[in-house]
Amino acid sequence: MVTTRSHRRPRQTSRNSARSVILPEEDEAPKDTHVVFNVRKDHACHTEKSMAPEPTSQSSSSITQALTKHLLENLQSRQYPKTICPSEIPRALSKSGLTSMGLTDWRDLMPQVRTILFDMRSEGQVEILQKGKVIPSSTTADDVRGPIRARLVFEEKV
Repeated sequence: MVTTRSHRRPRQTSRNSARSVILPEEDEAPKDTHVVFNVRKDHACHTEKSMAPEPTSQSSSSITQALTKHLLENLQSRQYPKTICPSEIPRALSKSGLTSMGLTDWRDLMPQVRTILFDMRSEGQVEILQKGKVIPSSTTADDVRGPIRARLVFEEKV
């Protein structure tokens, strides 16, 4: 079955696929986009953005400083023994904030956030927990797999 629209090419159906594919006109597709066509029945046809990194407008040290500042603010907003999830920090960034850092997804910042947390732990500022238990100080960031949480070190007021 072929249907013609005035602004698009005819709708085509692959004999291996149960889905129809609408092919965009060449001048309609943005220059940084490429179209992927999958003909297997278990995959839908879709358009993917190019994954080429955008130029960063902020230096790595300024990004680290901003992340550290937000980490401290979040940690200080929770009373001991309450914890934060490290993903709260990059997830709070807006899409434009991520774009200004040259990133497309908050997950791209997670290794840096974890590194900052482990640096803060080595300075004695925070405790890092996994499955509700404090991770020993001999454990490095590379040794830890899976979700972690963090909290400020408890300081007794005299």
